[in-house]
Order: sequence, then structure tokens, then C-alpha cells
Amino acid sequence: MERFSSPKSDHSLPYREGEGWVFFLFLCLLFLVSCNSSTAVDPDDEAKRDSAALHVALMPVSDCLPFYLAQRAGIYERLGLDLRILTLQAQLDTDTALLRRHAELVYSDLARAIMIQQTDTFDLRAVATAPVELQLITARRGRVRALGQLKERMVAVARHSITDYWSDRLMDSARMEQADIFRPQINDVRIRTDMICNGTMDAAFLPEPYALEARLLGNVRNFSTRGLEPQLGAYLVPTSVTRDTSRMRQLQLLFQGYHEAVELANQPHGLRDSLPQLLKELCLTPDSLCDSIVRQLPPFTRLYRPAQRDADAALRWLRSRGKAESRYTTDTLILDFHGLESIR
Repeated sequence: MERFSSPKSDHSLPYREGEGWVFFLFLCLLFLVSCNSSTAVDPDDEAKRDSAALHVALMPVSDCLPFYLAQRAGIYERLGLDLRILTLQAQLDTDTALLRRHAELVYSDLARAIMIQQTDTFDLRAVATAPVELQLITARRGRVRALGQLKERMVAVARHSITDYWSDRLMDSARMEQADIFRPQINDVRIRTDMICNGTMDAAFLPEPYALEARLLGNVRNFSTRGLEPQLGAYLVPTSVTRDTSRMRQLQLLFQGYHEAVELANQPHGLRDSLPQLLKELCLTPDSLCDSIVRQLPPFTRLYRPAQRDADAALRWLRSRGKAESRYTTDTLILDFHGLESIR
């Protein structure tokens, strides 16, 4: 007689199925843990990479834009440079980044460099410059058509800087006293532009692309420094950087990438096509103006060594204002950096 095994108890099935799910979940947990452990970032390693990277403090102005273009196009990655860009809207803030050693290179000017270096508490060098163009833009509502009409008007500047220098030069050419105009200190170039465009400021010195933005909105250009001397714009580094071979190599790669970006951006349909997005993100330019500004922006230019005569001009101006010590000289301010050839 055929024998049949007794059937399994019904209550044993849920137990076995549940046991299988527990085992499956356990395997999933092990997988997730192993993945997390293999991809987790070691804070010490990340800190080392950050300290080894080159940190630069820039303003989103035309002179600095090739750095951004080079980074976004992967030029610096190809060159092997780990670059960290700190974007600031005010020159005073880039100077602060230098003084607090938050950056190895900053965008500033020779007048500000002298103000910092002469204090004997912080030594620096000017390593590169570009032909900076500043424009005096007057508000469309102010109806200022001649420099003499600026009397008792407000002209926004950044104190003891390149903008302040050119406001003095304009007052001299218009035979006006320094006290004839009011110069509120508006350090943030974005705010300076907005104040011109909304009519709360009579005039302001603006770099590109902010000057173009203001002009496209109906404001008036009364003066430009294009082609004029001195050229006071400068990229500054702490002296400690000039004594560090690896840092100097990084600076060389930084400028090499800049020049590559300049060449590509000046070609039709080159890197210039990515400029509208840069203007929108960095300069906070209105969407409706980005394409027009890109079409009208002048070609980018290569960097070159700052001229001693320009540093001396900045020093004479600061002395005329009582802002430079008599014993101070600019003999050590300019660094003859290899790879930057003067174009003048």
C-alpha cells in the first residue's frame, strides 16, 4: 500500500516566507553599508585636497570672465589645476579675502595694493594686469550731458580705489573742486549698477558688463578710461605664494588657462556662446539683456605684467590724498612673473 507523507502544517509557510524576507533585507542592508563605506569622503583627505587647491577671489567683471570660461570648459581640469573660485561683487571683499588668506590670488588694483602693503603687516605682489576699462555712467533721469553738470551730484565709487582715482582725474579735467561732487561709497558693483538704473544715484563708475547693461537701459556714458593711462587694475598675491614653487606653478597654469580661454572666446561660436549663462548667474544680469551684452562686449585681452610707472602714478595719487607714507616706495610691489609678457 502506497504511503503518503503527512502534509506540512499550514502555519509553517508564513514563517518560512517571512524568514526569506528577513534574509533578503539583511543582504540589502549589507550592500548599502558596503557602498556607503566605499564612497564615503574622508574629512582629512578632503581637507588636504582643499588646502592643495588654488583659491582665487574674483569679481564677475570682463577682466575676470576668462577664468570662469576656462574652468567651465574643462581647460583647468585638462591642465591638472584644481581651481576654487570665490566670486565677490565688491573689490573691498576681494581685498579682505587676501588679508584673511582665504585666497592665493585676488582681483584688485594697484592703489589698493599700496594701501595694504605699506602697513607693514601684510606683504604682497602684483603679478598681472589687464587693460581695465571703466565708464562713467550717468542716470538717464538726471539729464547730465557734460562733466560740469555733475556739480552737487552723487557719483558712486569704491573709496581709495581705481574708481576713486578716475573720479579725481575727471574733477581736475572739468576744473571742479573735489568737494563739488558727493561720492558715496558703494562697493558692490551690482548695487552700484542697480542704483544708476533705478535713478537713486546720479552717476557711477562701472566696469563691463555692468556698464553695457546700464547703457542698454537708457543710461548715458559720459567718459571711458579705454586707452588711457595709468592702468591700475591688478591681480595680487601674498608674498608667501611667491616663495612656494608649487603655488607659482599653479599660477602659471592659471594664466595659461586664462589665455587659452581668451583665444577661444574671441573666435566665432567659441566659448563666447556660454557667456549669457555666466552673465545671468554671476553678474545677475536680466535675462532680456544677456544676449545683447554678449554681442557688444569688446574682445577679451591677454594678461601682462603691471608697469612700474602705473604703480608710481597710484602712489602719487595716494600721497596727494595723504594716504601714503613718505617712506613707502613701490620698488617691491611688482613681481616679474615668468610667462607674462608686457604688450606695451
